[in-house]
Amino acid sequence: MEVKKMVKRLFAVGTGVAMLGATAMGALAADLSNYPDMFVTDGTFNGLFVVGESAQAVDNLAMTDIATQMKYAGSGASTTTSVAGDAWMVGTSSKFLEMANNDGSSSSTQTGETFRNISTFIGDEELGALADGTFNTNENEYTYQQFLFFDEIATSVLDAQSRMVKYTEDDADVTADFFFIGNGDQIGRYKLEFGSAASTDVTDNSGTADTAGTYLDDFENREISLMGKTYTIVMARRTTSLTDAYQNGMKLTLMAGATTDTLLEGESKTYTVAGVDYDVTLSYVDETNAKFIVNGESSNKLSAGETYVLADKSEIGVSEVLYQAYAGGIHSATFFVGAQKMVIQDDNITGQAEGAYNLKVGSEDIDGTIGWITGTDNNVTATINTIEVNMSAEDDYFVPSGSKLSDVIAAAGEEKEVLMGNTFDLEYAGLTGEATHDIRLKTSSSRRYKLGLFDGDGNPVDIPIAYANAEFNLTLGEESGAYDSDAANNVKRLVHYEGNDVYKDDYFILTSGTAADGSAKSYLLQYKGADKTTKTSPKIKFKNMGSGETLEYAVTGNSSAAALAATIKLGGYSFAVNFASPEVADDYQVDVDFDGGGTVGTTEVNFVDYYGSEWQIINSTNVTLAADGQSSVQLTGGYPNADKYDNYAPTNVSLNITATSGPELRATFLTSFGQDGAVTGLTLLTPDGETEVSYGYDSLGAFYTFNEPASDPDELTIAYPENQRLPQVYLTSGSTTKATSSSGNMMAVEVVDATKLDSEVASVTAQNLIVVGGPCVNSVASELLGSPADCAEGFTAGKARVKLFEHANGNMAMLVAGYMGADTRLAGKVVAHRSAELSGMEVEIEGTTYSDATIGAPTTVVEEVVVVE
Repeated sequence: MEVKKMVKRLFAVGTGVAMLGATAMGALAADLSNYPDMFVTDGTFNGLFVVGESAQAVDNLAMTDIATQMKYAGSGASTTTSVAGDAWMVGTSSKFLEMANNDGSSSSTQTGETFRNISTFIGDEELGALADGTFNTNENEYTYQQFLFFDEIATSVLDAQSRMVKYTEDDADVTADFFFIGNGDQIGRYKLEFGSAASTDVTDNSGTADTAGTYLDDFENREISLMGKTYTIVMARRTTSLTDAYQNGMKLTLMAGATTDTLLEGESKTYTVAGVDYDVTLSYVDETNAKFIVNGESSNKLSAGETYVLADKSEIGVSEVLYQAYAGGIHSATFFVGAQKMVIQDDNITGQAEGAYNLKVGSEDIDGTIGWITGTDNNVTATINTIEVNMSAEDDYFVPSGSKLSDVIAAAGEEKEVLMGNTFDLEYAGLTGEATHDIRLKTSSSRRYKLGLFDGDGNPVDIPIAYANAEFNLTLGEESGAYDSDAANNVKRLVHYEGNDVYKDDYFILTSGTAADGSAKSYLLQYKGADKTTKTSPKIKFKNMGSGETLEYAVTGNSSAAALAATIKLGGYSFAVNFASPEVADDYQVDVDFDGGGTVGTTEVNFVDYYGSEWQIINSTNVTLAADGQSSVQLTGGYPNADKYDNYAPTNVSLNITATSGPELRATFLTSFGQDGAVTGLTLLTPDGETEVSYGYDSLGAFYTFNEPASDPDELTIAYPENQRLPQVYLTSGSTTKATSSSGNMMAVEVVDATKLDSEVASVTAQNLIVVGGPCVNSVASELLGSPADCAEGFTAGKARVKLFEHANGNMAMLVAGYMGADTRLAGKVVAHRSAELSGMEVEIEGTTYSDATIGAPTTVVEEVVVVE
């Protein structure tokens, strides 16, 4: 059977094609809040500015404004996003929420730091909506506190996989950093706790004490604030419990923005609720039902406890019907009308959620919620100690940067009222922006690997890691050659074990200090030769590969084996250089105190990068540098300095380097290593639609890119942050605003020969683009927007659009265009001067000057389409 449904689709006006060759959800991986990072590499603009050949001069001015004001975070700079209003960024003064390590292949296996690791609960100090309150009954005043708990999820293993930020693939096959909550896992548990139990008499409908009564009279028509929203308890009733009729069960019907009254049959009154007038007539009453006309709209017949949803989504409900079936008898109904109804029911308040129900909002039972009440009931008096609501995910929820949990829940077809009746939300504002430096395993040819790091003075160095002699045969260094006697000169080996002789042109690593406390400094030197001691004023020379300078020292002492020849001084440390054997000619071999310990022993030295990572190089024969013959070289990076991160240690990274036929080098990214594979490494992910490349994060916020071309050596790039990149997750209530700010050293982006006319651009996807001017004057803009038949489609007079496009190959384009040239110029100035306020994939700009212009979401239209099932 075919079923036809009319569904609504929301579109931004004139959005055209959001991306070329990418999935619709893929756009969430990019965000205007990251501008201009996607267009900058090492301080230089990495794309083209494009204006229309027939465009007005103001389009060129807009392009100039954008180009001259483009800035990036230089050394020591950072970018953060703050949320103003009632908001708590997950973290404390001593604990920061950290990114998960990519230590699993899916969201269900990745573990990381969670809300519970930060705090087991929050209260009014963190969120104003959880403020202490007072509940006034007919007889007493009761104070209460409010909390939001983050309970352990089933087991500690599951708990470590949810309520966290991780780099993973979502249900739409988009791979990015997401705030993640797993299906069935707890979002949070709301708790309202009275200082002393709130008490009410048990009565009948007339207010007379009655041990069999169902009315909790002192609670009705009283206000209480739950999670920042004020409700009126329009009905408080006893319910049939699990054991006894109308004892130990309680049902509270709450209405936000409500008013309550009693009308006689046929009577009309006008009520104003939250600024809206309601003309209410009680049109019908019988023994159990009442019927109303509200602003001309007739309700259904309603019995006590039932509600009717009006056209404006507010509700009218009945709390009591009085029908005296004799001449002159009273026919009346007590009712309430308001914006939102919420029902909390528990059929056994003496237990802990033993008779709990789903939270009901409006007429819907909200999946994923369980609400309960704790208290007592002795048939004379009923009390409330706590009101609690547990909230859990009904699906895997992946919240992308710049988005809210409520939006993701709604997009999944679930009820965002799971968030305590939509009274709070969770927003993920992405990772903090920090200056980064690339650590690279790279090739200078298909036979040579070099490891690009930064030495103790912050200078870049390329450490020769491996040379492919033949299949399964490697040299640790830059060239192939013998490793014994004087024939080893000019081979350019890499030596990092004390006790192994250093020959002329060999590279070696010097490291002294302590990596764990940040005092370690490493240097890469090359031995450039020495004069024999019989010469006048003999010298020994080394090249500092970081600074490029030659270090020349006078040769001291005699030439006997193990005697001191010179002392290298770098970074505040001293490194002894000894004669390896009695010297008989120039360019003799030396032994070097690689660790600055004062003697030459058998120590293996690692290279400690200027920014904190430590790298160990292990050849297959470990210490012995035999002639060729290394079957593999293992490269392992770690993070020994705990001051570089908060609490959650980054996962070590390890690669195994081998030689294949050709010979050519290959590197394998190890997911486990060490003895018997006991050490877990990173597991990188390949996004849908991409091949031969994978990505990942560690908890430091370092981003890994591993390229694996089929016929060329693999390469690794780690964007290593100067300071830890931290997830920015906010728990919010009510209206909030976001702002991005930068601190530290902001540098002007260098733009070199990067302007093109639209007619000069052969492909819109072949490079990054900033396109200025609309499709009527710029053919590249037209192609980005899907070549609309009406070139003005989607544009409105007096408004401009800034829109981001992400292509399947990873390149991006940003369109800056208005209906008229003046609108485009305004948008250019806003991008130039207020880029921190941009977010999402598109914004709309309206105003007269950039300082007072409004920046908002694009205008939306609703299109109804028929879907056949």
